[in-house]
This record gives sequence, C-alpha cells and structure tokens, in this order.
Amino acid sequence: MPTNRVWDKHEIKAEIGRRGQTLTGVSEMYGLSGSAVRMTLQRKRPLTSADQAISDFLGVPLHVLWPDRYDRAGNRLVKLTPLSPRRSRKK
Repeated sequence: MPTNRVWDKHEIKAEIGRRGQTLTGVSEMYGLSGSAVRMTLQRKRPLTSADQAISDFLGVPLHVLWPDRYDRAGNRLVKLTPLSPRRSRKK
C-alpha cells in the first residue's frame, strides 16, 4: 500500500469490504457492540477500542488512519474544548 494513502471513512469502509468483511462484522470480531465501528467512522462517538479494531483488522497504524486522533506512538490526542458557561434557570 502506498504510504501517502488518504484514509477517510469511505476509504476505510471500502477496504474493509474489499477484505470480505462488514463494519458490524469487524465490531463483532473484536468483541464490540455491532455498531461500534460504524459509530467511530461517523465520528458520532469515536471509540478507542473500535479505532484499534479497525487498525488491527487493516494492519494500518492508528496514526496513519487518524492523524488527528493519534500520535505515532498510538497515544490518543486530546482535544480540549472550552466549557460553555452554565445558565441559571429562572422559575
């Protein structure tokens, strides 16, 4: 595989399919809920365990699949978001 390959959610899904598996199948192979891989690809709920399952299944390091989520050592990059101020509820 070329080292400069772009791995977006569509490419990941397509490669899983080319290897004869489904997103649900990969989830279940690694003992995850059936929707875990799908959810992490949709970014609705990125899960480290699902990311790792995809990485293991494809044989591609985490930081190559998701350079915005993982460093070269495979550590999760933390994105801090500012807390929104709490609004008091008046009755």
